[in-house]
Amino acid sequence: MSDIKKIRNYLPYLIARLFSKDKSNEQLVDFYCDNITDYICFKKLLKEYPQIRVVAKNKTLKEKLSSYGVSAITYPSYPDVVIMCRHSTWRYPLARIKKIGMRHGPYHFKDFIKTDYYNQFDLFMFTSPTEAKQAKDRGIKNGVGVGFPKIDDAFDGSINQKDLDILQEKLKLKQDKKTIIFSATWSKSNYSAINKWYYRLGEIADKYNILVTVHEWTPDQIKDTIKETSNITYIEDKEILPFLMISDLMVGDISSIIAEFMALDKKVITYKIPVGGRISQEIIQMLDETSYRVDTFESMSKAIDIALNSHDIHKEKRHYYNERMFGKLDGKAHLRAKQEIDKILRANS
Repeated sequence: MSDIKKIRNYLPYLIARLFSKDKSNEQLVDFYCDNITDYICFKKLLKEYPQIRVVAKNKTLKEKLSSYGVSAITYPSYPDVVIMCRHSTWRYPLARIKKIGMRHGPYHFKDFIKTDYYNQFDLFMFTSPTEAKQAKDRGIKNGVGVGFPKIDDAFDGSINQKDLDILQEKLKLKQDKKTIIFSATWSKSNYSAINKWYYRLGEIADKYNILVTVHEWTPDQIKDTIKETSNITYIEDKEILPFLMISDLMVGDISSIIAEFMALDKKVITYKIPVGGRISQEIIQMLDETSYRVDTFESMSKAIDIALNSHDIHKEKRHYYNERMFGKLDGKAHLRAKQEIDKILRANS
């Protein structure tokens, strides 16, 4: 960020701070929320810290958060400690504010961004010890691997079989059919495969239960086409984990939701995407070794039959990459994160 932009951010914030009512003698801790996904990544930790204020980026997000039962305030805020899932430390430009970062998606499906963006945090929590070590090798000085709290509910019993049965009944899924969940990264990212399948789902909708989740920035025209396809369930809910848990197979491209599905030890089909840009070469290798790779809708249809009806040939490699991406899948990532946050809070009190 340029010095001029830093000054533009700093001065209005400092002036507004003079008129802020946040002058309690108690240590104020905020969670800065850029979108609903950030909240979902942090909500497991929020239960451990009922005193933490959720700070919504704007009034629109504040209203969305209220639909999730979250009472939020709007930015700006003036805490002693701020936690966030984005590289948005510039929003809190005072050096005295301790800053804690965490990922809004698992691992780094794209290569690490600038080291300085990480080192602006006093602590950055990565999704595995492996990732934290890789970060350290790149000069990131503040990293620790805790796991991915967003998926803890799948491993600590918070989401049980009764919950999943109720969801399947609500969605009216056919019990005699396998359930396939389709996902895609942003359609304008040059890495998305959504244009290869979104308008053809009707061709397989009678054979399987089809669920679809797409990137929030996906154009309405694509979303509307999917929603209008008969016998397709388009998922509006951002709390995607239960939908992953009821699915037997995923079809994706390069979206990090693939890692969340793999963490559940389930089979994946992925479309090959152009290699280049910031896409991690390790992730390309991972997809080659842990998923059925396809190029067309026709080859995908064949791969679905193979994946659902054959021996799990990717299981060993999937376990290998799960360990690299998540460390321990024990439902305790949020508790490890809490331990690290507590260190900052104690040192700052």
